[in-house]
Amino acid sequence: MAPKLLSPTRSYVESTAFERFVGGLAATPFIVIYFVAPLYSLSALTLLVVQPFSPTSYLALLPILISMLTPAAVSRFASPYLLCSWACRQIPKYFSYEEYHEMTDAELMDGHASGKRFILVAHPHGVFSYTGVCGAIATMSSTNGIGRKLATEVPTAAATVIRTFPLLKDLLGVFGVIDAAGPVLKKRLSRNRGSFVLYVGGIAELFETSAKRECCYLLQRKGFIKLAMRTGADVVPAYFFGNTAVLSVLSTGPLATLSRKLGMSVTLTWGLWGLPIPKPVKLIYTRGRPLGLPHIENPTDADVEEWHNKYVAQLKKLFDDYKHTHPLYADKELQFK
Repeated sequence: MAPKLLSPTRSYVESTAFERFVGGLAATPFIVIYFVAPLYSLSALTLLVVQPFSPTSYLALLPILISMLTPAAVSRFASPYLLCSWACRQIPKYFSYEEYHEMTDAELMDGHASGKRFILVAHPHGVFSYTGVCGAIATMSSTNGIGRKLATEVPTAAATVIRTFPLLKDLLGVFGVIDAAGPVLKKRLSRNRGSFVLYVGGIAELFETSAKRECCYLLQRKGFIKLAMRTGADVVPAYFFGNTAVLSVLSTGPLATLSRKLGMSVTLTWGLWGLPIPKPVKLIYTRGRPLGLPHIENPTDADVEEWHNKYVAQLKKLFDDYKHTHPLYADKELQFK
């Protein structure tokens, strides 16, 4: 086990009021589009059904058609220009964002150069991962490590609905989103430089967290361990402190159930002043060391269980080692379901 870091590897605590204001403005469109895109698409299709011969119906449908015809490569191309813009570089300052990376970006790239692949397993999911956004901006703005190649070097695996939904796919595509389906991830891990970020707990974690506890939906999620062992990859635990506090969510009812089935949040969500504006909550991205998985082409259930237990223990240690760095987490306990 690596020793606990005593100071952040990157910090955006120092900032001016104007920088934080701009950062809040730049952060808000992400969550607005995340929720407006499904509503707009449904409204446009409803209008087309109700008024099939109206020019207004086709005008409303135009953004959706353009989005559907726009290849994913366009978002990947735009990624460094958007995320490295001055306005977006203020987003981490809005959240007083910090990183404690026991495995640095430079080490990850050195691993790539030597033929290694990693699954960066992120917890918890949250309504929308603003910690992931801050991490992407910080990484792409840095000259030490992955830099502007993040979208292709370490993309984020996501549910199919997010990758294909009009408008939504274009926004999230700047992070280099790939399909989270098992065969797709196996194929990626079988290639050189095949690392990716995976939110193992998915949207289910969103409804298990409260003000007094953090919960990772992990005990029945063992496929990522088996996948890594079979392909010779390694797994790296990451915990995002504050990720579930940026936005509040209605955690019960039919919309919550629908969210679980879709793999994306469509339930009632609110932030600052009851609006879809992210709260300026401190965000901390902690990343541990690689687990050290053995390469076993046909692991037994016992093999998977053994290394999954080791992963859970390492994630718990990562949480306990750094929870004191966040004012909302000092007295919280990490639970697993």
